[in-house]
Amino acid sequence: MRRLERTYSGTERIVARARFSAWAFLREFFIAALLGGIIAVLWIFAPDIERLLDPGFSGQPAYLTPEVLKWAMLGAGCFVILLTVLHALSIYMQEIIITEDKFLYRSGVGSSVNVMLPLSEIRYIDVRQNLLQLLLGYGQIKVITDGEEPFVIKNLVRPEKFARRIMRQCSDVRENIRPRLQLSPAKKH
Repeated sequence: MRRLERTYSGTERIVARARFSAWAFLREFFIAALLGGIIAVLWIFAPDIERLLDPGFSGQPAYLTPEVLKWAMLGAGCFVILLTVLHALSIYMQEIIITEDKFLYRSGVGSSVNVMLPLSEIRYIDVRQNLLQLLLGYGQIKVITDGEEPFVIKNLVRPEKFARRIMRQCSDVRENIRPRLQLSPAKKH
């Protein structure tokens, strides 16, 4: 059980939880492919590249040697692994729960962001998905309120379904808050 759930499950009923998508790691995959591709091109065309850069080229690469390119490949791999671990940590540290009357969001690795918002203050939720995200079933939401500046939460699984659930709960809260008009019987003169 996550931190927000532990804190609120004993005192309030949790209506919904957000899930974050592993497809968000496509960015790291593309970075790894790009860096690997660049190093592969350098490896294959090392003599031609050095010939372009050095007019006194002797025929054997002096700077783009296989040994140097192996270290470059190792460095690129470590860089991608570090990016992946940091991204995984940031996604793992995010948590969203909806109780009967509150929207709770927690995020952060080094410094944290905690948002506790009454559902009655949420006006609407903007769901954004590009074509790839639409196909893979994840996206982002932007929570729009009366007074606060909107905030964006990325990499949610089925963001449109989660947004509908939040707005349904917001409607329920507003229905319970609105004063009910009671008609009194007409007075007889």
